[in-house]
Amino acid sequence: MNNKVIDFTKSKEQLINKKFPNISSIIANGKKPLYVESNQALDKFQTILYNYQEYLVDREGKKEITLEEVMVYFNRYFDAVYRELTNFDSSRVSKFKEALDYAVISNGKRIRPFLMLTTFNFCKGEDFLLIAPLLVAIELIHTFSLVHDDLPCMDNDELRRGKPTVWKKYGEDIAVLVGDALYMEATSILIDMVLEFQYTEIGGYVSTASAILLKLAGLDGMITGQVFDVMNTNNTELTIDDIFYMYNKKTTALLVASMVAGANMSGLYGNSVKQFEELGIYLGESYQIMDDLLEIEQTTEKIGKSVNSDKNNNKVTYVEKVGIEKSKKRLEILFNNSLALIDQMTTENNKKEAMVFKELIKYLMSREK
Repeated sequence: MNNKVIDFTKSKEQLINKKFPNISSIIANGKKPLYVESNQALDKFQTILYNYQEYLVDREGKKEITLEEVMVYFNRYFDAVYRELTNFDSSRVSKFKEALDYAVISNGKRIRPFLMLTTFNFCKGEDFLLIAPLLVAIELIHTFSLVHDDLPCMDNDELRRGKPTVWKKYGEDIAVLVGDALYMEATSILIDMVLEFQYTEIGGYVSTASAILLKLAGLDGMITGQVFDVMNTNNTELTIDDIFYMYNKKTTALLVASMVAGANMSGLYGNSVKQFEELGIYLGESYQIMDDLLEIEQTTEKIGKSVNSDKNNNKVTYVEKVGIEKSKKRLEILFNNSLALIDQMTTENNKKEAMVFKELIKYLMSREK
């Protein structure tokens, strides 16, 4: 695919008026953003990302840049895109908009969108603004799952990311609606993107990436994983294979979606998809094992959520099955396998980008919260 800078200044209203004049009147004014704030935030993020890449190649005489700093600028970019994409008339439902923003704009790690962008960058995608809607869509899907997971009818958690969960702060009814709205808004963003690019040279890539996100968030992935989790609460007979099935559906699916969609949007989808799927399995399993270990070894204040959630809900974990030492050994194997896969996909053309990818993997597998 020939990467070109995409002009996002076309309004959604103009697009709908041209293609579907009979329904244009139902589309709210100002829904399609001009990406003014996003462009400004993107410039700052790209600058620090490229400086970070150069720093990783040769650190001598250069000011230290950490991955955490890069992610701070990424989060500012993400927040700008989120605000512009989710602009709607909330004058009569201001409290609901507050709850929506409370769920999304937080101190979350934004791992999935950052992983998507890191993959896009690794595959030499050039126009970061091109995948901006996809970054927001996958984070909204992930956040929807957290909002619903925390509900009293599910995990009954009162703390998330160091603050009260949405249901605890705004009530169960609003929390259910926030989760619903997040998923529907993610779907709307993806459909908007398909409509905008369907007659362009990248229309196929956009449609494929959108389908990947929705399929792996649904019955082919995250939802089924959550269903299996809920149905097997108190089931002490779960095998290690059962536990990994749940991990791979509930957590791995969206990580795979992030990377495959990012690679797809760069134009290299067909070359590396199987390797990204394999990498997603390594990352997903390690992420869940890390979560299990953190609940045992850290405090609520440190990780920002209850350390007794799985225990209180009588859930069987991998760490409970095999013990702490074997779990840490498993993490080491998954870490080495992940770095080896990155090496397999690295060429002379993307060595700098590969170093960023490896640093992200190290971060994910050594996190303390």
